[in-house]
Amino acid sequence: MQPSPLGGFLGRAFRGDWLPAARAALWPAGLLLGLAIALAVPSYGQGDEVVVGWSDRLRIALALLLQGVGGDFALKAGQPSQYGPDGFGDAYGSGSGMDDLAQGSASLSLVPLTVTALLIAALWLAARTLRRRGEGPEAAVRVSVLVTGVMLVLGLFAQPEIMGVKVSSSPVLAALGALVLSLVVTAGVLQRDRFAARLAQRPAAGSAVRALGTAVGAVCAVVALCSLVGFVVYANTDDVDGTALLLALPVLPNIGFAVLGLSWGASVEYSFRGSSGWGGTAVERGTVGLGEIGDEWGGGAVTGVLALGAVCALAIGLWTARRSADRREQVVAGGLALGLVLVFAGLSGVTTDLAGAFGDFGGLGRTQVAPSVPEVLLFGLLWVGGSLLLGPVLLRLGSGGQGPSGTTPAPPAPVWPAAGQPPAGRTAHAAPPYAPGSAVPAQAPPPAASAAAPEPGPAGPVPTPTAVDGGAAAHPPAPYVPQPPLPGAYDEPAADGGGRKRRVLVWTATLTAAFVVGGGATAGVLMLQDKDDRADPGIEIVGTPGTDAKASASPSPTPPPTASAATPSAAPSSRDPLPSDSADSGLPPGFVLKRDPAGFTIGVMEGWSRRQAGSQVFYEAPTGGEYIQVGIVKDTPMSSHDNFTGLERKHLANTRSDYERIRLEENTYQGRPGAIWEFTHIPEPEESPLRRHVIDQAFVAADGTEYAILAACRADAWDPVTDTVFSTAVDTFEAG
Repeated sequence: MQPSPLGGFLGRAFRGDWLPAARAALWPAGLLLGLAIALAVPSYGQGDEVVVGWSDRLRIALALLLQGVGGDFALKAGQPSQYGPDGFGDAYGSGSGMDDLAQGSASLSLVPLTVTALLIAALWLAARTLRRRGEGPEAAVRVSVLVTGVMLVLGLFAQPEIMGVKVSSSPVLAALGALVLSLVVTAGVLQRDRFAARLAQRPAAGSAVRALGTAVGAVCAVVALCSLVGFVVYANTDDVDGTALLLALPVLPNIGFAVLGLSWGASVEYSFRGSSGWGGTAVERGTVGLGEIGDEWGGGAVTGVLALGAVCALAIGLWTARRSADRREQVVAGGLALGLVLVFAGLSGVTTDLAGAFGDFGGLGRTQVAPSVPEVLLFGLLWVGGSLLLGPVLLRLGSGGQGPSGTTPAPPAPVWPAAGQPPAGRTAHAAPPYAPGSAVPAQAPPPAASAAAPEPGPAGPVPTPTAVDGGAAAHPPAPYVPQPPLPGAYDEPAADGGGRKRRVLVWTATLTAAFVVGGGATAGVLMLQDKDDRADPGIEIVGTPGTDAKASASPSPTPPPTASAATPSAAPSSRDPLPSDSADSGLPPGFVLKRDPAGFTIGVMEGWSRRQAGSQVFYEAPTGGEYIQVGIVKDTPMSSHDNFTGLERKHLANTRSDYERIRLEENTYQGRPGAIWEFTHIPEPEESPLRRHVIDQAFVAADGTEYAILAACRADAWDPVTDTVFSTAVDTFEAG
């Protein structure tokens, strides 16, 4: 029985030589292992007490990197973990159920595009070695099978269990992704000649493939530039050390696509949607765009970002104009380039899902950070569309008037003499750039001439043939007909200098026009969006600091000074979204009542900024060092006193923080059982001897949710008699 074509192909593939395929499969496998080893070297701030050893860090790094081929990264804990807060870092005695700090699950969805790009490059290099050996498509099957097996083994290895927390890497998904990726890359390299021959028979398909290649090259060039800019800016940010820079390397293209979107006017969006573990249902969203960049770094930074956008757009326009055969192919390449930017902008985001408690990241919900794809589409159409119009003009001006094929007329084809005949008039011109016209009908140009001019224009004038005189001289000399010279063949220095000056001026004017048009359109759209945001801010303001609702109902000839627009809480920001004032509710001077989106109300000092980390909400003084913290945990399994006692035993009493208890006792707060814990300690004795005073009031509400209201400041600044920060917080706190 004769096997089917597919069966015969697979039989040849599996009976072939596996040793070259194994050598080729070592390229991506070695690359992935090398990257994981590099990421596992730092201890990530564990100090002398290393909890996650090098082998576990290696396995975690592999799990993270396998997302580049379709893997997943998830954490799951079915019982309480021994993990605790990092020296209380930002959670000084939060009283938020830290004994159940690792119950539930969490996942991280991130595609490290650096890993994906490097794996594609490794597979391409490996396939080239096989192609030089004369291997056929059967070798692609062998390489893909081996790469898939390696990724499956690495995925199974990258699933450690550390102190009750299990790490999952989805090895099956990673193996399937590696199979598809390796098949496409290796088969494409090994069968390149056959694909080219088929495309030559289908001009439309060949043009589309060329346009796709042009788009890929243009996008890679601009994203590489934006990645470099983003990495330099990130490296110069405060508190960024070598470890943080190392972690940024796998996601450099992700940063590049975000920077590209920002340079075109699109914003980076962040949002949280969750419930339960955050104190009721909570939704937070915001954007980082040109407005926020201007607020943070000034107008010069906005100008620089827009200039980067203009450079990227013009690079796409020039690249597509130079490598396209005609205008239609150039437009297709530009559209494909914009499509690639949209796809990878969507893939470059980060999504985390939380269900349970994992230290400061406790709660239930989803957090997303990604470029705004609709805005990238809107502004990309403006920038790329303009660059497609300017690209051919710039290319023609930069090359002395000779544009790409299809954008300017091609020079007339030279007229060649008959075979074996000398060019007529050659003696009159020692070295003409083209052969003069002969006295015989023009012959078809040779293949080389066709390749040089795909769309030749009309041939030069051909003189009328003369009569043959008795067979003597076959062709008497004909008058020389001049032909167009080769580009730049007879350029004189003076003319060239003038041309250079003219090209510099044109380039400068074009860049300025592109910047003004693209930047103006971007600024106009942003102004319209900002106007809409101001018209409907979606922020609830219960009152104005220092004013009374009754007094504001009637006009006053002299407004009170506290009603000034310069009052910080009168202009809420995205970090402090829901301010309100209750001056008639007995708040001390300088305090405002905050209705927090996490599901509570509390009185804090006016001008303090809000920050949220997981289930912990902070209100911090502008000068730093003093803050109010509210911790929330749903369905707490223990009393507040037991929780405090466990935290003291595990995380303070046995550390080098010079912990000293002032009191830890049960009490009743708002009619509910609670506890109060007061102590002093040194959070970071290695860095600073600064002692802190911490006081924490916790209680369990009727629905089983535990709330902890904590105040922290320098110990030498604490005065129990004059303190109003903590007393106001506990007196005004209201859940729900």
